[in-house]
Amino acid sequence: MNNEIILQVQGLMTEFHTERGIVNAVNDVSFTLHKGETLGIVGESGCGKSVTNFSILKLVQYPPGKITAGSVLYKGENLLEKSEEEIRTVRGKHISMIFQDPLTSLNPVIKIWVQIAEALRLHHGMNKREAKEKAIELLKLIGIPDAEERANDYPHQFSGGMRQRVMIAMALSCDPDILIADEPTTALDVTIQAQILELIKALSKEKSTSVIMITHDLGVVADMCDAVCVMYAGRIVERASIDELFYDPKHPYTIGLLNSIPRIDHTQGQRLHTIAGAPPNLIDIPQGCPFSPRCEQAMDICTKKSPPECMVGDNEFRTVACWLHAKEQNDGK
Repeated sequence: MNNEIILQVQGLMTEFHTERGIVNAVNDVSFTLHKGETLGIVGESGCGKSVTNFSILKLVQYPPGKITAGSVLYKGENLLEKSEEEIRTVRGKHISMIFQDPLTSLNPVIKIWVQIAEALRLHHGMNKREAKEKAIELLKLIGIPDAEERANDYPHQFSGGMRQRVMIAMALSCDPDILIADEPTTALDVTIQAQILELIKALSKEKSTSVIMITHDLGVVADMCDAVCVMYAGRIVERASIDELFYDPKHPYTIGLLNSIPRIDHTQGQRLHTIAGAPPNLIDIPQGCPFSPRCEQAMDICTKKSPPECMVGDNEFRTVACWLHAKEQNDGK
């Protein structure tokens, strides 16, 4: 990883208009991604991880979804200001995405090689023969046996792990600068999960590709990521390097997530830690800190005012949005 910033998200806000009200799915999210870095975005289901990254590529369907504020700077250009035609030249070529469910993302009536070749023909102007040869080469790269024959198969003829590999091949077909992996190992068994993660890690290292890893699995974060953003109720509540997050977590939500991980040094019969309650309804986010109803350390101010994002020490990247640390910061002045 180097210090070159390849993607900068600033003040991103995305909402969905429904019959029951406005869902504030992404609320003032900001982060940076450096060249060659793997950034984890972690949190419970419904916290805004996937919508944040759909917003980066303008994949939020309108209506009901709408990006209402913010900017997404890729090499200095704001992607949110681009037209649909312009953003199509970025998707797949410069920024690719591995979607969560390959079975629904792949077209069931189109052969595998044709689906991989689509981006190659669109972005690189390859003819049909060249694109098919490249597609087979990619299938070999990701470990599909008998790639020449399997390239003519349909998605239903592949196992879950192999379909996920095909999704990776499609995402990497144009050698993108940024790879967004939206929970790429969901519903896969542990062995296949490890293989998929190792594949992404190896290809990222080989091509210096920056990766955004969306997950709720802190084990995946520990294995894959250089830095982490913890999201809750559409907002980033803590950001840290991988070592800082695991050895010195600051936000009570982060601490709760880490304490919920099974440990081999626990005594037999010891119950796992759980975070009381459930994430808030994003149509009606409570006043103050959205985590306060579930927080064991909540103070009076937590129910009245939303906490500011504060630096931890002198590290600009190391931040936490919590009144516990805002109070400490103010007391130290």
